[in-house]
Formats: sequence, structure tokens, C-alpha cells
Amino acid sequence: MGRADRIGGILFAGLLGAAALAAGLKGHFPALAAAVLTLMALGLAYLWNRFVFRKLTVERSLNRQFTEFDGEMTYTVTVTNRKLLPILGLRVEDSIPNGIEFADSSVLTIRKDGAGNSFRDYFQLHWYEKVRRVYEICPIKRGRFQFGPSSLHYSDPFGFFVNRKDLTQPLQLIVFPKVLPVEGIGALDTYLFGSKPQEGWIYTDPLNLVGTRPYQMTDSAQMINWKATARHAQMQVNVEKPSFDQEVYLFLDHPPEHDWWQSAIHNKLEIGIITAASLIHRYSQRGFQIQFQSNLVSRLYGLKTAPVRVDPRHGQRTQLLTNLALLQSFSVKAMEQILNRELPKIRPGSTVIVITTREGQKNQAFEHTIAKLARRCRTVLIRVGDLEMENTIKGIKEFRVDGRVGWREMETLELL
Repeated sequence: MGRADRIGGILFAGLLGAAALAAGLKGHFPALAAAVLTLMALGLAYLWNRFVFRKLTVERSLNRQFTEFDGEMTYTVTVTNRKLLPILGLRVEDSIPNGIEFADSSVLTIRKDGAGNSFRDYFQLHWYEKVRRVYEICPIKRGRFQFGPSSLHYSDPFGFFVNRKDLTQPLQLIVFPKVLPVEGIGALDTYLFGSKPQEGWIYTDPLNLVGTRPYQMTDSAQMINWKATARHAQMQVNVEKPSFDQEVYLFLDHPPEHDWWQSAIHNKLEIGIITAASLIHRYSQRGFQIQFQSNLVSRLYGLKTAPVRVDPRHGQRTQLLTNLALLQSFSVKAMEQILNRELPKIRPGSTVIVITTREGQKNQAFEHTIAKLARRCRTVLIRVGDLEMENTIKGIKEFRVDGRVGWREMETLELL
């Protein structure tokens, strides 16, 4: 209850008491009774608002902290009243970031300032009652999202007083980039590995796990990871590292000179991130060790580039897709600088995939670095953009991804 409400209530009660006393002295007993009843209602409303938030808890939760781009998620609000005083018309509000939609749009209010949306719902609770409501939500873009700050609002049944309480605990959600089935991956694998590799490995190390993946009918029951199954609410199996290291080095390039605020360039960048995510998903399922780096600025590492090494104990796919989810739309360093820095660390004969959003414009520094990389490793270049542009680096196998289609409408990723 605010200070202004308390002062206003006291003044109103004082005036009403004075009016009741004057009416009683003059013998106007109906007016006196009405004034006394109003005073009683005012006092009840004051006490109601004073104690309404005592022994009242509100919990907000998400069913998971990491989710796929098109994954089904739930947002839960639980209100518990542990006192005799009932609560009528409790309003729960929460700040919802842009990029999160509710299946029930009636609980979501769009803000005109574009700073996010506002969740609002009302609760009625009897004494010693617990109410739990579950809302289906759907992420519509990648990134890190924070739910909050949130607040409780209450007005007594008579409308005399208004009370508010802030909830400071935010909720965090990481939405992975869109992962699509890749068409033409056979040609990419054949070029990289000399012959089309078969799915799975003959010998694996069961003590060296690189993560988990969804269960398939051909998987052995001994591979089931029950802890991961409970966490994901879906049957998960362990992905074991092969008896020898098969590494894939993946680089995502976005030239610093590109006007990132233009919709066409932003669309190409999102397709490039989708391409990287889809390849990471595929090679992680097949047990390859992936090292990833980009020249894009990250919300996690600031102006520094993301580290190329990942910790297999914490799930390679999750770490890499999280790095992709946190990439922003611009870069401050040329990719050739990163490639020249990492080149001595790449083992000779390794497999390197470079995904770039640059068009066919001539860039001697970039082309020279790619050619130098190709002399040391099996290198392939994937360009996101115009399908008609010609190869600009001699002796390098190049693939194309159409950058003109809207990334939201894409259902498959085609390597041409």
C-alpha cells in the first residue's frame, strides 16, 4: 500500500467520522448508521490491503533453460495463499521479451515502445489455497531472453486502496538457432572425407562421452542416459567418442564492412547461422569432435571472439548451439585474422568448413588465407548469397546456399 493511499484513507476516515458524529448529535440516525458502516468497510479494506501479501508466495518457472527454435515450452505461474484471508482480484504482471509468443494471446499486451511485451493475468484464491497455471509459449527467434521484472498488484473489493509488490527474480532462456535437414550433404561429405562415410563407428569409447541425442529404434538400451531423459522429458542416449579423434573445424564469417542493419544482409546472416547449426547438429550426432569459431560479436564474450575449444563433458552440441544463439548481427574483426591465428593450431590433414556471407566480391586477403588453409587441410567453402555467382578461389571446392529466401520460411537447407 502506498503512502499516498494511506494518507488519503486516513483523511477520508477522519472526514467521515466527523460527519457521523455531527449526524448523531443532530439525531439523523440513518445517516449515522451509513457513516458507521462505511467506516467499517474502510477499515476492513485497509486491513485487507495491509496483510494481503503476507504468507503469499508467487513462483514463476520455465520447464527448461535451453530449447530448440521450434521447441514446445511452458511458462508456469504458481500462487500460494497460506492464511485465512482470501484474495480476490490479484493481478500478476511480468515483462516478456520480444521473440516470445504465448499460445493464449489474451494474457499478453504489446507495448508501444517496442521494449518488450507485458504478461498479465488475474487470480482468485480462497484461504489456504494454491493455484497453478501453465501457459504454452513459443520462441520465434534465437538468442538469450530474460523474463522479468515482475510484480503483484492488488486492489481491495471496495476499490479504496491499491497495493503493489515487486518480484526481483528473473528467468533466463536460451533459444538455439533453427536446425534444418541438410540436402546435398552427401556431396559435402564425399568431398571432405574422400568417400561417403557410413553412419556410426565400429569402435567407440564408452567412458568418453561427448553428449546425448534423442533415442532411435536402432539404439541399444544400454546407451540410454536416464538423467538426460528426465531432464529433457524425452528418451536420450549417450553419444560416445570414437576410438580415434575425427575433428571438424567450422568457421562462420560475416565481413565487418557489411551493413548489418539492412534486412537482406541480416537475413543472409541468419541463414549462415542456420547452416552452421545444422552442420553442428549433424556431425555431433555422428560423433565428430567439432571446433567452432566466428568473427561475429557475442553477447557472452563481448568484442572477443568465442573460444574454439569446447568441453565434451558438458555436451558439445549444447555448447556450440548456445554460442551460435548468442551471436549478434555484426563483427569487428576480419575472418582472415582469425584463420591466420588458428592455422598453426589445426592439425595437418584436418577437415575445415568455412561458411561465409560475403558475396563474390574480390578480397585478396581472405582468398589468400583460404588458399593457404587448403594447402594444409581439407577445406571447403560454403557461400550464403546469390546462387549465380562464380567461384573466386581456384582449387577450392565451393557450395552455395540461397540467401534470398526468408530464413523463417526455410524448411530444408540445400547445399548446391
